[in-house]
Amino acid sequence: MKQIAILFILLPTILFSLETPVSIQIKKVSQAKYSLKISVPPGFAIQKDAPNKLKLSAEGNLKINSYSSDFSGPTLLDKPEYYESLNEFDVQMKGSGTLQIDSKVYYCDIQKGICYPGKISKKESIQ
Repeated sequence: MKQIAILFILLPTILFSLETPVSIQIKKVSQAKYSLKISVPPGFAIQKDAPNKLKLSAEGNLKINSYSSDFSGPTLLDKPEYYESLNEFDVQMKGSGTLQIDSKVYYCDIQKGICYPGKISKKESIQ
C-alpha cells in the first residue's frame, strides 16, 4: 500500500521532468509585431481539449502590448481530438529586454496513444 502511495506522489514529478518534444520559437514580423510558434515533431500532436496554457512576461525595458493565448489549428483527420499543428500566436511588444515564456502543453505520442503534460519555460532576448 505504501508503494502505491509513493507512486502516486512521484508520478506527476516524473512526468513533468521528462524531456518534451514540444518546441517554441519567436520571430519578428514587423516593428512591434512578433509571431510565436509552438510545434511538435511528426508522430506527435497536441491534445485539443486539455488545459493548454501560454503565459508571457517581460523583463527590462520590454513591454508586451498584447498577445493571443488561444490554442487553435488544424486537427488530425482521423483523430479530431488532437491538433496536427497550432496556429501561430500574435504578440505585440515594444522596447528591448527579456521575454519570459511559460507554457503548459499536453502533447501526445500518436503511435503509442499516450498523452503527457509538458512544461516549457524559455527566455528570449528581444532587441
